[in-house]
Amino acid sequence: MLDIQVRNNCYIAKHLWNIHLKQDSIWIKWIHHFYLNTHSIWNAHAQKTSSPLWKSIILLKNQLVELYRGQQQVIDLMVGWAQHGNGFTSNAYASLHYQSSAVHWEKIVWEQWALPKHNFILWLAMLGKLRTKDRLHFAPIDTLCMFCRQAEESHGHLFFSCNWTSSLWNKVKSWLKLSRRMSTLISAVRGLPCKKKNLVARMQRVSLCVLVYLIWEERNKRIFDGTSTSPAHLFRKFQIIFYMILHFHEKDHSLIPVAW
Repeated sequence: MLDIQVRNNCYIAKHLWNIHLKQDSIWIKWIHHFYLNTHSIWNAHAQKTSSPLWKSIILLKNQLVELYRGQQQVIDLMVGWAQHGNGFTSNAYASLHYQSSAVHWEKIVWEQWALPKHNFILWLAMLGKLRTKDRLHFAPIDTLCMFCRQAEESHGHLFFSCNWTSSLWNKVKSWLKLSRRMSTLISAVRGLPCKKKNLVARMQRVSLCVLVYLIWEERNKRIFDGTSTSPAHLFRKFQIIFYMILHFHEKDHSLIPVAW
């Protein structure tokens, strides 16, 4: 069955490739004049006032760079899509459809020790399906992040480009003795063990589920209830949920690390 979302991304990728090649068309020339006057497409950003198409191109560009771990790797990949006989979009579809169906984060997102509502919100976040403000451009709303009030709210910003959520995530990582940087949600799921079933590995996966849920819950409370919680209080709430799950699943307290 044809995956419409992946197919749409293939056409957006074609736009990205044409912009990179500076194809001879009025629209491409317009893009380079107004958006890329001083830098390349690979260093470009979307603004709050940018068109939906430009935002989609930049979003896909950022996702591909992170997925394939570098700008040059994405360029090399697109060269292959363009040179093989089936055509750019067909080759792109075959590649992106495989990536979309063979996710590497399934065991982390659906960690059995986590609460189902925590699993579900992390799953939506990984798919980019939470109703963040950047997806509501058709509505006349304030699109600034409810935590830092400095940038447009998006999945990438909330998890964890925002200074507020980033500081909370760093506090959790420090408490769990996680040394990896893991500055984005994708890098976080890549950095956590996905196959180990020991207590530490399971609780590390649980922690990401809990934290993403709490951040989204706090965001909604700030928007709809007009209430706010300090990072310290939210971290304490995280610890309470962490211990409740831990003690429910592990009855032998001697196995729990002293640092916790």
